[in-house]
Amino acid sequence: MKKYWKPIGWICLGIFLQFKFDVLYQIVCLENLSFHTRSYSIKMSLAPTDETVRLLHVETGVRYSLGADYFADVYIPTQYKVLNKPPHLGAETIPGYQVYQMDMRRKYRDVLASTDFIIVPKKTDEEVPPLPILVHFDNPRQRLHIDKSYLISTKNKDTRLAGPPMIAAKYPQQWGL
Repeated sequence: MKKYWKPIGWICLGIFLQFKFDVLYQIVCLENLSFHTRSYSIKMSLAPTDETVRLLHVETGVRYSLGADYFADVYIPTQYKVLNKPPHLGAETIPGYQVYQMDMRRKYRDVLASTDFIIVPKKTDEEVPPLPILVHFDNPRQRLHIDKSYLISTKNKDTRLAGPPMIAAKYPQQWGL
């Protein structure tokens, strides 16, 4: 009789442990939903060089995310050529812009990405007026946030980036975002 109760005991223990971890997961989700706002952050900087070639460093992040997948796309004006990355062909096209995808990785409750773009003006002898660099945050179902805060321009063969050091937009948590 003892050998029949042993497998039943192991099965009950497995069911109990599965229930316990599922409840803990739900508590963490409810804590995120109740006490944290979801925020989208962007940091951009343009490294100064003596040449017309510049290094555009872009960091994107989604803080306290409940959803499974987030995507960030960076739209750079077509007056500039990106030397180290191919354009992303699967994103929405905007006239006058080339789109590049950020490599978003989950890290606990956050989804983060950091990428360097080597950019150069297509025509070095022309001046480029200030144009916005667009950043779109998406999930598989919808567009979540759009940012147009950073402006890039070229004057006298000097490319400059205008905008704050960091941008953050906050939204209340919702199921499924």
